[in-house]
Amino acid sequence: MNTEMEIKKAANILANAKRSVASCGAGISAESGIATFRDPGGVWEKLNPAEVGTSDGLLNTLTRDPGKLLPFFIELLEAFEKAEPNPAHLALGELERMGILQTVITQNIDNLHIEAGNTDVIEVHGNGFRIRCLSCRNTERMQRKQLIRDTLKKVKQMQDFSLDAVASLLPPCRLCLSPTRPDVVMFGEAVKDIPQAFDAARRCDVLLAIGTSGTVYPAAHLPFHAKESGAKVIVVNPNENAFSAVSDVYIPMKAGEAMGEIISTIRKLMH
Repeated sequence: MNTEMEIKKAANILANAKRSVASCGAGISAESGIATFRDPGGVWEKLNPAEVGTSDGLLNTLTRDPGKLLPFFIELLEAFEKAEPNPAHLALGELERMGILQTVITQNIDNLHIEAGNTDVIEVHGNGFRIRCLSCRNTERMQRKQLIRDTLKKVKQMQDFSLDAVASLLPPCRLCLSPTRPDVVMFGEAVKDIPQAFDAARRCDVLLAIGTSGTVYPAAHLPFHAKESGAKVIVVNPNENAFSAVSDVYIPMKAGEAMGEIISTIRKLMH
């Protein structure tokens, strides 16, 4: 495979697109220092998903052995605090400003697409920096780094990492003062805005699949729906092409490198 030719092909397709969509997985945020869950060395090699990946499992673990999660919790918060939008996020923001990209569909909860400038972001697994009231269901988006700094300060001052202590980490609901939780999807919970995601995939003329393993459903269906509706499919993933059956272009590079080169090539084509 000639990677340079694939980049040029992707740039040509995108430069002529009227309504493109990006579908992004954990691989795009790995370059910002946020560990993936399923890859070697990822989160699920350190923790049992049954203990922390479901609401009941997390509650049971915090009740039975809360100290077990403390080092991981601090490590995760510190990684999120240091993370910044990387060249792939920034490239998607630039594609929107160029009038090429309409929508980003992401499986990530890190808020980085929004911080990179994309305005139509469908977060199918929620957003870790949006809180949801457990009573009235009101949601409120928080400033990522400030929320992390406040949370880390509270965690490091804790004498007892208990369930009650963890519940006090997030601010109460502004409307009814009830406890809140991060507005993220855990195992067994319904994904968010999936009808909107599939509608965007069906209506696009180009779908960019970036940093996704194709193993997390229903998001893994998106490239197939786009292809069935006549769209071109561009896959960017350094490890494998999970969508080889429907892809028109495959670029085996890290997202930041590939998207940077694609943007540069598009600029040359448009001038």
